[in-house]
Amino acid sequence: MKKLIILFILLSSQLFAQYITPNTGVNWNLDDLVTNSGGTVTGTFPNYAINNKVTVSAQDRIYILPGSAVTFSGSASGFEIFGKFLAVGTPADTIRFSASVHDSLGGSFNGFYFRESSVDSACIISYTRIEYAYYGLRCLGASPTLSHSYLWKCRRGANLSSDSHPVITNNRIERSYEYGITMTTGCSPLIEYNELINNNSQNTSPKNQISIGTQGNNSPTIRYNIIQGGMFNRTGGISISTLISGSSSSSEIAHNEIYDNSFGIALQGSNPITSYIHNNLIYDNNINPDVMTSGSGINAYGTAVVAPIITRNKISGNWWGITIQIGIAGQPGPQVNLGNIENTDTTDDGRNIISGNIQGTDVYDLYNNTLETVYAQNNDWEVYDSLSIENHIYHFKDDSTLGLVIFIPFSSSIPVELTSFTAEYINDEVVLNWRTATETNNSGFEVERISPRLSPYQGEGGEAGRGWEMISFVEGRGTTTELTEYYYKDKIINPGKYVYRLKQIDFDGSFSYSNEVEIDVAGPKDFALYQNYPNPFNPTTTIKFALPVDSRVKINVYNSLGQLVETLVDKEMESGYHEVNFSAKGGSASGGDALNLASGVYLYQLLASEHVAVKKMLLLK
Repeated sequence: MKKLIILFILLSSQLFAQYITPNTGVNWNLDDLVTNSGGTVTGTFPNYAINNKVTVSAQDRIYILPGSAVTFSGSASGFEIFGKFLAVGTPADTIRFSASVHDSLGGSFNGFYFRESSVDSACIISYTRIEYAYYGLRCLGASPTLSHSYLWKCRRGANLSSDSHPVITNNRIERSYEYGITMTTGCSPLIEYNELINNNSQNTSPKNQISIGTQGNNSPTIRYNIIQGGMFNRTGGISISTLISGSSSSSEIAHNEIYDNSFGIALQGSNPITSYIHNNLIYDNNINPDVMTSGSGINAYGTAVVAPIITRNKISGNWWGITIQIGIAGQPGPQVNLGNIENTDTTDDGRNIISGNIQGTDVYDLYNNTLETVYAQNNDWEVYDSLSIENHIYHFKDDSTLGLVIFIPFSSSIPVELTSFTAEYINDEVVLNWRTATETNNSGFEVERISPRLSPYQGEGGEAGRGWEMISFVEGRGTTTELTEYYYKDKIINPGKYVYRLKQIDFDGSFSYSNEVEIDVAGPKDFALYQNYPNPFNPTTTIKFALPVDSRVKINVYNSLGQLVETLVDKEMESGYHEVNFSAKGGSASGGDALNLASGVYLYQLLASEHVAVKKMLLLK
């Protein structure tokens, strides 16, 4: 019996041991790890289990095939990479990394740890789902790429440190127990086109959706992200801290949409913060009812070395618009630049829209709680006389112990006043209609849309990750006081919910967004072949048709004698609304000889599954 027990202990020890690749230049997939890891990795494609840490040595490369599903067990399990690591799925064939125990508090497995010697260009995680990891991504002096992935209920979504420069793009990071993304000791990642949603489910401060600092020079570029809260009232949007000696930040924070958080952006430090904060949409960051500790669109706290430039942002619906506070008694406060047109620098010319930051009936668009003079020129407060603006700003005029806010000259233009914006679905098009009562320096409108496309990062009970895309530009009328009406038609193929908004852009590049409109497009219920347009035609026309289900489709064109002229379509097609063009001369759609058809009546036929339909069209030369 003792021999059996000893044998079982030896086998168990071998089965659950960590595994280190041989460092001989191997190029292995998971099947190779199953063969060589002594039981640390088990399974066959597509399902694998990993029960301890796998270390990828500096000379080796591990790649994981699209469609793989990997389950980790034990808190030590995961990958530590000193060499090369590729987990690259596809939109249709994602890779899933999960845990045998769904513990989002501490993380059920260690996750993915990229070390100093890892090869940046050969370390990529893309089109994956990573859930219940301690670290969805961890870097120490390494700069991998994380893209098009969904990180769900990890303890920390991404943890970056020690002079790393990773690329984090087009991901959805949701319900992390602590930080969505955190960085320290000299990180400068590129973070763009991500969705960060309801991170810090632990609901403690200051573990925010993106936390920057507080050791080293952390200077990320944070652009085009959606940073959305709503569930946890202590979670802020973006925070920067330089409280420890030797730290600093010169971040760019631009074109982000930050809303429903405890605050939008917070800058806190006694060491340099020279962030450039521009073209962000920061609104409704008021979910924490404690207005004395939270609720600012942008907060600057510390000494004179906290000196951000804040320009071209829209800041509205927060408890406080912008708050400026002294960090160390007796020292100068932050030197915040909200608009200075008295210098030669054109990057700090204001052009913020700051309005509607309200507590009860009191408006606090800007609160200067320092002794410093604050330049806030050339901004739009959405009221257009100095007395009204004065009522929106708290400073020297309200308390003589505080510094003055210089807000004159202010934007005195009549803005583009949008009076209506609607969407209606007609046949296979969404027709957008909007009206303006006045326009000033209006270059035009970008039409933006969220489409109901599927995504590899589908959350539990949530919608697929989706983002705004610009689909057209409609020119404005410059400056006018006349009522102006605009239309745009968006051709729809796939059914589902579509969301639209307008981005109104002035000639100087400043912009603002309209409200959003939603429309739910039902798919076709029946096969249909529509009349071509134009008809009569010369020489081209468009043929539209509808498919209620995925079908094998063929569209033929015949002359009046029943002779086949051309096959326009012959392939599998998805359900929805479609169209194809037909030309009476020029190269055929099927790649045949050029056509030169005579005037007359032609027939076009739809064959789809068991459905057949025929219509006439007239060519007049």
